[in-house]
Amino acid sequence: NNASVIQLVYYHRLLKSFWFRDYETAMECCEKYVTFQRSMKMLRGTDIVHTVFGGLSSLILSRRRNQKELIAIGEEAHHKIAFWANNGSKWNAENKAFLLEAEINFAKGNSAKATTAYEKSIKSAHDHKFINEEALAYELFGIFCIEEGNLYKGNECLEKARELYEMWGAKKKARSIFYL
Repeated sequence: NNASVIQLVYYHRLLKSFWFRDYETAMECCEKYVTFQRSMKMLRGTDIVHTVFGGLSSLILSRRRNQKELIAIGEEAHHKIAFWANNGSKWNAENKAFLLEAEINFAKGNSAKATTAYEKSIKSAHDHKFINEEALAYELFGIFCIEEGNLYKGNECLEKARELYEMWGAKKKARSIFYL
């Protein structure tokens, strides 16, 4: 009876965990979210966000833990989002598909492909006026650049992410950028 309400609770926990880089909890919330899903007959906005943040969390954790098997979760998420982007929801899904593609390539050590995909994600999010997703793409691109040894570009991207989070109204998130 309360499955939808419980699912919504896990969705909100997923959001909070993801935005503040608690990827382990984000993955747990993704798993719980799915257990309370009744039907896939209708695609909801929460399902899209769940897919994207679950995929990104798995890819980030695959690098942190050196668990290559987690890449498959990110690849599955990318497959779904790319399908949605190519079949009628380009406006909403394109930047997300590019961001997942970037993180997949980062996890696999394909730096050039990752860079291209991050740049495409940033452009798509900007063109489609998704300030929060543009900020996220800049944040993850900044982390990528720093981990690749390009501190100048990385810090430039993180500063842009911070500015965009401020514009979006996410003050606490913007402040957290300085504590990477």
